Amino acid sequence: MLINSHNKDNIEIRPRFKLISVYDKGYIIKKITSALPQQTEVIGIVKGNHFFLGIENSKQHYWSPTMEIVVEKDFEDENKTSVRCLIGPRQTVWMMLMFFYIGIGVLAFFGGMYGLVKWNLGKETILIWAFPAAALLFGIIYLTSKYGQKKGRDQMLYLVSFLYHAIGDEQIERL
Repeated sequence: MLINSHNKDNIEIRPRFKLISVYDKGYIIKKITSALPQQTEVIGIVKGNHFFLGIENSKQHYWSPTMEIVVEKDFEDENKTSVRCLIGPRQTVWMMLMFFYIGIGVLAFFGGMYGLVKWNLGKETILIWAFPAAALLFGIIYLTSKYGQKKGRDQMLYLVSFLYHAIGDEQIERL
């Protein structure tokens, strides 16, 4: 199955979610920071209230996910803490996908416009097929990214599980 069953938005490539905890912001940061060295499967970088988690280097593959976590006071209730999470491919993979999307979009736009102008002038051109070809390539890239998301699903669930266990709040609420 190419769809994330845990999320309402089934077409997203980089799932995001938010946790609301009754614990203090500093306490949650300390809990995650102290849990990282005890873990052999998860590596992380801590920068203030930002955490960048990934899978240990020897277990990584091309589609291994990374998780960005931001811990801050909740905007709606000052007594609670918000833990925002974003899970996606590594930055190099993400940039490659975005490069392909942007490149194909630019080529489709200019090639397609040139093809439409030639077609309106009554001249034959193959560039009229730039729009359907771009749509096909967009679909292929999207399906490739969903395949990669499926390959990294177990590691993604491991990162999420690590976060829940590190915080240790039994009353944590997921939004």
